[in-house]
Amino acid sequence: MDVGDCLAQIAEGQVGVRGDLQSGRAALYGYLLATDAKLSAFGPEWARAGFGSDAAPRYHLLNAGGANELPSRYSLLNTRSNDPELPVILRIHSWCAAFVDWCVMQCLMKSPHLTSLTLSSRPRTASAFGLLQWGDRSDCTVFNGNRSAPARGDIVVFNFSHTGIVVQSGSGHFHSVEGNTTPNAGGNQGYVVERRLRSQHALKGFVRLPPKDRPGDYNVSSRTSRTV
Repeated sequence: MDVGDCLAQIAEGQVGVRGDLQSGRAALYGYLLATDAKLSAFGPEWARAGFGSDAAPRYHLLNAGGANELPSRYSLLNTRSNDPELPVILRIHSWCAAFVDWCVMQCLMKSPHLTSLTLSSRPRTASAFGLLQWGDRSDCTVFNGNRSAPARGDIVVFNFSHTGIVVQSGSGHFHSVEGNTTPNAGGNQGYVVERRLRSQHALKGFVRLPPKDRPGDYNVSSRTSRTV
């Protein structure tokens, strides 16, 4: 198994997780916790409502209780309600990039021997385009979507500000697993992790995680990023 296959398998294992039902909220909390992005990056209205205060500790936002408890309409976890549609807040922001952040984090924790990327260098962005910027700053390879075809395990970023992880490559088209999407052929603003068929023409670019440095490659820097 290489690092791309590891990342793809983690993404595939999340297919069907829903962001609007309690049964899937534990995984989605993980996606949110995987990113250090400002809360307002998920939705500008949060900053206006006070919920997106940059000083607000993410732990308390995800774990209601104690002196820092938030009003129930702003809390991600309302333990006093049995409403099966909780947490509603997860349906009003874009979490596709946070899903990718979480998958990369899981890959680095489970199989650090497959890549030279360190856990401390993992992506922590709420922006799909931010993943391309992260790739440029890390020791990943960043590809132009119009020049190259993505392979299994690549992080794809679409022109319409959406992202996912390739699980099956193809000629002109590929399959990716994406968070914050809809079942079947719907749009990208949704509530579920789903496998989607996508066209390469929709790509802005994609990022490939670096393999572990091979013994003897002393003349190659593991911190080099290049755009293809």
